[in-house]
Amino acid sequence: MGIPLRRESTETDRLLALSDGVIAIAITLLVLELTVPEVPPGTPTAAVPTLVFEQWHEFVGYVLSFLVIGSYWVNHRRLFVHIERHDRGVVWLNLVFLLVLAFVPFASSMFATYPNQFGVMFLAGALALTGLCLTLLWSYASRQRLLKEGLASRTVQIQAARFLASPFVFVLSIGVAAFDPALGILTWLLLVPINVALQSRLADSLEAPIDRSEDRPDG
Repeated sequence: MGIPLRRESTETDRLLALSDGVIAIAITLLVLELTVPEVPPGTPTAAVPTLVFEQWHEFVGYVLSFLVIGSYWVNHRRLFVHIERHDRGVVWLNLVFLLVLAFVPFASSMFATYPNQFGVMFLAGALALTGLCLTLLWSYASRQRLLKEGLASRTVQIQAARFLASPFVFVLSIGVAAFDPALGILTWLLLVPINVALQSRLADSLEAPIDRSEDRPDG
């Protein structure tokens, strides 16, 4: 039984195939939530652009959710680039991540329908929970020593900070939206400079020579 289990722990193709499929479907469902405005009888067609512009919240929800799901896919891909093998915990945490991510299209639709305090907080909560699941997956893999040998602890920490950045910003936006929904939406823009800064630090840590003393236990 040892050899089959060892082979199973290093076989990640089906796990990644399932993840890519669920993420692709979730992204596709986002555009299906966009609706064509109905022109009331007797209204001139010249009013169509105005009706479209009145749906600004639907487009904001679509673009934001698409970009965030896309970034989560990129982070998920990078996560499994560093994971050398997996166990049952990784499999189930990955399923929980997909469970929450597949809920994002509904949260985006809720925001498009109710672009008020509740809609903003609902979408931000769903996106925050998705990012938190990805962070837990990375933390579990690093604690269980499932990552590739030679990965510096500083790189692991920076990657964890990057995974945690999105849920942090979305949780912050929930607090802000409780007072001002529009300002809560603007808070999401913080993701851009934060991710750029962390990506720069991550690139530097990957290019830097590995200090083996980082991985030695104290004492």
